[in-house]
Amino acid sequence: MNEESSNLYSVRPGFAANSSDISREMIEIDTPNGKISGLLAQPKSGSNRGSVIVIHEIFGLTEHIQDVACRFALAGYNALAPNLFCRGGDPPSIAGGFGPLMEYARSIPDSQVISDVASCADYLNNLETSNRKTGAVGFCWGGRVCLLAAAQIPHLCASVAYYGRIKGEASENQPKAPLDLVASMTVPLMGHFGEIDGGIPVKDVEELKQKLTEEGRSPEIYIYPEAGHAFNNDTRETFNETTANLAMTRTLQWFEKYLV
Repeated sequence: MNEESSNLYSVRPGFAANSSDISREMIEIDTPNGKISGLLAQPKSGSNRGSVIVIHEIFGLTEHIQDVACRFALAGYNALAPNLFCRGGDPPSIAGGFGPLMEYARSIPDSQVISDVASCADYLNNLETSNRKTGAVGFCWGGRVCLLAAAQIPHLCASVAYYGRIKGEASENQPKAPLDLVASMTVPLMGHFGEIDGGIPVKDVEELKQKLTEEGRSPEIYIYPEAGHAFNNDTRETFNETTANLAMTRTLQWFEKYLV
């Protein structure tokens, strides 16, 4: 895979969803907590391929996240973007600020989310075209989920977290922050963080990397200068094309290492 081709997966919003080289359909996935919905995108040719779970931002299963799933399908993977908010209805609009949206996200138990993601991995592993190697990539809220998944879903083969929160106050629904679970993070982990992300201090990222190293892990944790939160989202003003392309190049290389 060369850097020029990987650039295709980080720019031109919406192009992948309209590609004639992939199929896409809304499906239902059985979980211990009932069915959830999601977008399944697959290459139209080939088989015996790896799979990627694409975990959405705090805004839910938006067109952007669906397009990201289609980009991974174009890269040769079975890609599933589940709607992990489907039980609670659409998340609140940010028109009135982020407060209600944050409360909505905090109302969903981590245990339910992790169970749902594990069920998505089982679904993908059982596809006829699967090589039974499944990884996860998540953004913002989904980035935190990928950090948790690295510790709590051992049958994942790789996890990639884009700017997921590392620390946080314990609550009934979120009893542990990712940093509390470092000793259990056995899944190969890659992380992408912005140096000027106002919600995730660089010192938190450095602490995560240090503790993983002390546990004998070999994570790849990157901090990108002049990049803030949501630098990969090419539908928002926060988008940083140079950083997004570099992070996506590394992400595809990580998945090629562990999922192919």
